[in-house]
Amino acid sequence: MDNQISFGVRVPNSGPLSSIENIVKATKKAEELGFDAIWVHDHVVGSSEMHRHHISSGAFEAITDTQDANFFESTTILSYLAAETKKITLGVACLVMPCRNPIYAAKQYSTLDHLANGRLLVGVGLGSKATRESDEFGVFGVPYDRRGDRTDEYIEAMKAIWTQQLASYKGDFIEFKNAEVYPKPVQKPHPPVWVGGWMKLAAKRAGKYGEGWIPGWLSPKEMKVGCDILAKTAQENGRDPKKITIGVEKLATIAKSRDEGLALAMPTLKTSQESYERDIDSMQFALDRHIFGSVDDVRRRVDEFIENGVQHFELKIIYPTMDSLDRQMTLWAESILPHYN
Repeated sequence: MDNQISFGVRVPNSGPLSSIENIVKATKKAEELGFDAIWVHDHVVGSSEMHRHHISSGAFEAITDTQDANFFESTTILSYLAAETKKITLGVACLVMPCRNPIYAAKQYSTLDHLANGRLLVGVGLGSKATRESDEFGVFGVPYDRRGDRTDEYIEAMKAIWTQQLASYKGDFIEFKNAEVYPKPVQKPHPPVWVGGWMKLAAKRAGKYGEGWIPGWLSPKEMKVGCDILAKTAQENGRDPKKITIGVEKLATIAKSRDEGLALAMPTLKTSQESYERDIDSMQFALDRHIFGSVDDVRRRVDEFIENGVQHFELKIIYPTMDSLDRQMTLWAESILPHYN
C-alpha cells in the first residue's frame, strides 16, 4: 500500500457473528464497495471470557449463551479469501509472533503471497495475556518475558528466509543456517511487515524493523508522539521513515445521526470496560481514541488522525447484525471513501 489514505475492514474471524459464510460475505462486500483491505486477527488460544468481553467484530448484542468462542485461524482464512477475491489487499493484524515458528510462518506467508498474487500484508505483534484461564503463551510453552526481543528476532528470521537463497540467522531464540526455503514471495523483497502495538516500544520496533505500524488504542495526539518516535528510530537505523506506512486499528460506527452512531457503539464499549486487558476508566477514554457517530463526526475524526500522521485505517466496525455491517460499510463507502481517493 503506498502512502495515499486507505481504508480496510476487520472481518469476523472471531466474535459473536463469526462464521465462514459471514467472513466471506463481509470480505466480498468490502471489495465490491471499494475498500482497500480486509483484515483478520490472530490468536490460536482464546477463551469464552475473551469472546464476551474482548469483542473484536460484531457487537455485544449479538452474543448468546449457547455460542462457542470460535476464533478461525488467521492464515488459513486468508488463504481461503485469496481465492474468493480479486483485488482487495489481505492483512492479518496481528500474528502472535512469539508463539509462531518463524521459519514455518515465512513459508506459509510466502505461499499465501502467491495465492493472493502479492495482495498481502503481514502484521506481527507481541501477543497479550488477554485471558485468565487459557493462557496462549503457557499452552505453547513460550516464556512471556522477553517476548519483544523474541519478536524482533522472528521478524529478522522471516525476512532472511524470504530474501536469501540459502538463508541463515543466529539469535538468542532462533538459529539456522543454509536453509533453502521456497517459494520466495511474489512481493519483492517480501510482503510488508506491519508492527502492531500501541506502546512507545512498538513505535520503535516499527521504525527499526517494520514496513508499517498499526497500533490500536491511541488518540490523535498520541499517534503524533508515536510517529515522531518511529521516524527518529528509522533514521537512526538508516531507514526512510516516509517508506513506513502508519496504520491504526479503530473501533468504528457510522450512522445518519450522532445519537444513532453512539447507540451502536455503547453496549460493546461498556462490555470492554469489564475486560481487564485494557482498563477503560471512562467512556471518554474510548471516545477520544475511536471513531463513532454521524457521517460528519466520522469525517472529522478521520481528518484528525490523518493530520497526526495516519495513512491507513483498519476499521473494527461494531455491528449487532450482518445487515448492520452491510449498512455501515455502504454508508462509509458512499460518504467517506470518495473524500480520500
